[in-house]
Amino acid sequence: MPLNDTLTIAGRFLKDRDGQRLILRGINLPLLDDWNFPGNDVLAEPMRTGANAIRIQWYVNYPNADRPKFSLDDLSAVLEKCGSAGIVPILMLADLTCAFDADEVNTTLIPWWTSPEVVSLIAAHQQYLIINIANEVGAYRWSPNQKAGLAAYSKAYGQAIAQIRASGVRVPLLIDAPDCGTSLDAFLSAGRQLMSSDPNKNLLFSAHAYWAAYDGMSFIHPCVAANLPILFGEIANKQDEQVDGKTVFGYYDLDGNKTGPGKTNGFRYQALLSVLKSREIGWLAWSWGPDQCAARRMSSDGRFDSLTEYGKDIVHNPEYGLIPSARPALTTD
Repeated sequence: MPLNDTLTIAGRFLKDRDGQRLILRGINLPLLDDWNFPGNDVLAEPMRTGANAIRIQWYVNYPNADRPKFSLDDLSAVLEKCGSAGIVPILMLADLTCAFDADEVNTTLIPWWTSPEVVSLIAAHQQYLIINIANEVGAYRWSPNQKAGLAAYSKAYGQAIAQIRASGVRVPLLIDAPDCGTSLDAFLSAGRQLMSSDPNKNLLFSAHAYWAAYDGMSFIHPCVAANLPILFGEIANKQDEQVDGKTVFGYYDLDGNKTGPGKTNGFRYQALLSVLKSREIGWLAWSWGPDQCAARRMSSDGRFDSLTEYGKDIVHNPEYGLIPSARPALTTD
């Protein structure tokens, strides 16, 4: 029999239910941006990548009323299929992506996470599930007062953790870094505080490596030295930018190809993945698709046989690729 009935955190590592170290290597699946869902098998093709984790985008309220209807039963079927295949599903809410005010997590998202029907859903899949409370919420470096911004971020997430645990949820909780997920250094100050606020001590901290102008690489070793459980929830080959009030997709190249107009600090996702491999830190590639930046899609049309150059590197690279390096998660009895 497994030692635990959920995945757990020990030191800086995620452990499977048998207590074995589990390094997550996988992909992001923008599930609800695929308007063919529900109604088609959204997992068959991305599961061929060898990923042992899939971060699944969900919404309390999808921001386009024309989207086909979806239900918690549809979500449950996706989670079950992941678990049965030895893949860890990471359920993420995207309603507040890049919102500055971290307290919106408590007013907008926590009522959903703690509703009886969602708590029951989580319990049904708790053997293999991680929940990512909110996507990229909070401001720290981008705040007019960094100290106050980080304090507000820590306080808001501390309250969110308390409410989720009070509802009976015991699975690992994944907390995104502030500043659209980019500020890894925030966890050097906030990580221990957040962990101490969790009665289950079952947290992971997520950074998103859109680092065209931020030296996130310099903070990886300090996070390891601090024994923080870090996961890179998004790594990508391209980064967007706001220009004259509009989003320019793929403005910065994070792969060394130099096709976008933006000048970077030299950061490359390939170098990051090499470091993460050596440090035994997990990561999830953005994204399988759909994505408004075509070059950032791992597959041009959702089929494994249509991997882009980026997708081929993520899947097949002999050093860090998913097929060579990801082991299945031990998830169900």
